[in-house]
Amino acid sequence: MSQTPISLLQNLITSIPPRSLYITRSLRKFQKFQQNNNNDANNTEMGKSGKYYAVAKGRNKGVYSSWNECKVQVQGYSGASFKSFTTLSEAKSFVNGGKSSSSTQSRPSHSSSDSSSSLHAPKYKVSKPSTSTSTSKPPSSTSTSTSTSKSPSRHRIYVDGASRGNGKSKTAASGYGVYYGPNDPRNAAVPLDAIDNIKTHRATNQRAELHAINHALKCIHREMLQSAQPQSVQYAIYSDSKYAMDCICSWAPRWSCNGWKTSTGQPVANVDIIKEAVALKREIDVMYVDRGWSPLSFHHVRGHSGEQGNEEADRLANLGADMMKKY
Repeated sequence: MSQTPISLLQNLITSIPPRSLYITRSLRKFQKFQQNNNNDANNTEMGKSGKYYAVAKGRNKGVYSSWNECKVQVQGYSGASFKSFTTLSEAKSFVNGGKSSSSTQSRPSHSSSDSSSSLHAPKYKVSKPSTSTSTSKPPSSTSTSTSTSKSPSRHRIYVDGASRGNGKSKTAASGYGVYYGPNDPRNAAVPLDAIDNIKTHRATNQRAELHAINHALKCIHREMLQSAQPQSVQYAIYSDSKYAMDCICSWAPRWSCNGWKTSTGQPVANVDIIKEAVALKREIDVMYVDRGWSPLSFHHVRGHSGEQGNEEADRLANLGADMMKKY
């Protein structure tokens, strides 16, 4: 059986008189060197791309493994502080207020091919229209003002879900609605069985709400990719479902790190819709930031409070439920 370098040194020490202290010192140095190498290996194991992007001051502090995700947090943010590092420990130290001399650069070069997920995914804040912390004014529902890349016209998309007998039947009449504005051809009323396999997914209000948000995200994403002209409309999504918004904006990063399990170890419900929505929002955020805009915002509105956009989305959701087949 072959022996490791440490075991060889240990055997050598036992055969030489104690006065040969230099060998003992060599063993200690070797052990320390090996320990440092192991620590470096642990530090770089997750950073296979070779870089960690640390944001000490930005929209969301944290360590990211791609420049695209780092850029979302710092571009257009006044006084942003961020650096790239070759080890995770240095990146964490920078985020926590420490300093490191081995950072590679203060502003990494952009790479469109770098699309790996963040180590600490950003936690987006969900704000109500009346208490939004955004530096820009809340978007109007039918804004058509001329805009530039720095001052786009703003447009609200209202979404809602409906499920009659929610939770009492696997095939409860359910649907969702997406409302852009009066007579807008993008308005949609969709029965849940048109997008879900009712045999494998119980029809619930939560799935309807999530599908409504996902529908809006797909429309925004598609419009930005297919538009012949640079996108000049900045959308914001309005929903009366805190659950659906929290799934996408607040809870998903923790669930993802936990293997899409809840804090009690149970599989996350509706994970198929949530994963797709999170990925779409991340891509939209990158495109928004490229235009000098803030990331896509979500706003909570009180249901049945008289807000026209929400009432219209609710009407469309019920139309969708009416369209669902009887099983």
